[in-house]
Amino acid sequence: MLNILKEPLVHFLAAGCLLFLLFNLVNNDFSQQNGRRITVDKERLLTFMQYRSRAFRPDAAEAQLAAMSGKQLQELVDNYVREESLYREAKALGLDANDFIVRQRLIKSIEFITEGFVDTAARISDEDVDQYYADNKNDYFVKPHLTFTHVFIDGDKNDRDEALPLANAKLQEMNTNQVPFENSPQHGDRFPYHVNYVERGAQFVASHFGAAMSKTLFEMPADGVQWQGPFESPYGFHLVLLTNRADGFFPTMDEIRGRVSEDARRLWVAEQKDAAIKRIVDSYEVDLGSLKLSSDDARDVMSQATSE
Repeated sequence: MLNILKEPLVHFLAAGCLLFLLFNLVNNDFSQQNGRRITVDKERLLTFMQYRSRAFRPDAAEAQLAAMSGKQLQELVDNYVREESLYREAKALGLDANDFIVRQRLIKSIEFITEGFVDTAARISDEDVDQYYADNKNDYFVKPHLTFTHVFIDGDKNDRDEALPLANAKLQEMNTNQVPFENSPQHGDRFPYHVNYVERGAQFVASHFGAAMSKTLFEMPADGVQWQGPFESPYGFHLVLLTNRADGFFPTMDEIRGRVSEDARRLWVAEQKDAAIKRIVDSYEVDLGSLKLSSDDARDVMSQATSE
């Protein structure tokens, strides 16, 4: 997406920063293994905070640390010391050796650090956002929707020949008395789902009233005054007060630019993270030993290993 991030120099610098961070983390762990002393300083607390929040944002972490009260800082130090103590004891007992859970946590840590570097480097231009929108425009289509309330005449309590006249009589009553939207729960029988439906799409309406009634509601005018019906569903008959019917539309870019920008940024970060992990995987030579695979099978194995 961004040409500058395709340059080998940028990849080299990112890899160098990653290795530098990993070296410092590992070096600090080993150096502190000698003796029973736990050193607590600003750098360690910032690293601890970012790992716990799973947000690799040094500036935000530093601002949060600076804003802490004395009590909050003491609590942070206590939590750090507790985890560091237990971690060292677990290492001393060799609990990390051949432990699948520890292995997965280490893998997640590498993924987390990699995503953090990529996320920090992400700079999405307006042109990138516009292109992303052009490629994914259908994802932002607002589907047609309705806002209505209804009065239900239960078909299980009466057979159809009895329920339909009851529904017609109720319809005349509702319109004569000009019953408003908010008073509909005071009339009719109890419906298995809702009484009021606000900005609901065709699929949702059909799941409650059946496809035929849903189609009818989406084709009729909305005036918010006249009760209409009766409409038949698999459950009985319905009198409907339709207050709004909105056709499907594409929002303007100004209305959704923030959402599109965040979606574009999220996709870019995911793609760059996958590419970085693939470079790590590709740097290893795979020895399949006695396992016999065709070239296609081998490619599938490597593809799955990269994507997991």
